[in-house]
Amino acid sequence: MLSARTGAAVAIVLSIVALAVGLAALMQDVRGGGPAHGRLVQTRITNQLTGDPVRFALDHFYMSPDGRGHVVALYEYPPGFFGHTRGCPLVWQGDAVVVAGAKTYRGLFTDPCSGAHFDRSGTLVNGPADRDLDRFPMTPEPDGMLVDTRTLLCGDNLPNHAADVTPTPTPAMPARCPLASADGP
Repeated sequence: MLSARTGAAVAIVLSIVALAVGLAALMQDVRGGGPAHGRLVQTRITNQLTGDPVRFALDHFYMSPDGRGHVVALYEYPPGFFGHTRGCPLVWQGDAVVVAGAKTYRGLFTDPCSGAHFDRSGTLVNGPADRDLDRFPMTPEPDGMLVDTRTLLCGDNLPNHAADVTPTPTPAMPARCPLASADGP
């Protein structure tokens, strides 16, 4: 049998070892860039989605029909300083109308911080944004779309343009963009 002193000493040593192991695990997580953000989100939405976009607030994206018979998963934060840094999520305005160049756009995503507008497919219509909306990759599943919110693809870069002219996206392979939100990166 152990004496009370020996038992207390063993308990203290085991507590110190447990604390050291926990601290080492925490430091490894910090050095490794921290935990992965995002997750795989199974939706029941298919390419048959019509009407207004559907917001997935918990996962920070909208599922939206792109007008060409497909659905896109758009990141709910606009590109650039206003959205990512301030955590200013986009707002869907189904009754909004904007005339840019010779084209009239109905139903728009609006960045309430900068005033930029994006159409249903995430294309910049007007405003100070420097590119189209970022998006998440999707995989069709039998019951809907599987959205991978762990990987964010940058929207197309746009040439410098006047606010009243519809910009033309430049062809580019989407690069990965950093995730950011009001909850932190």
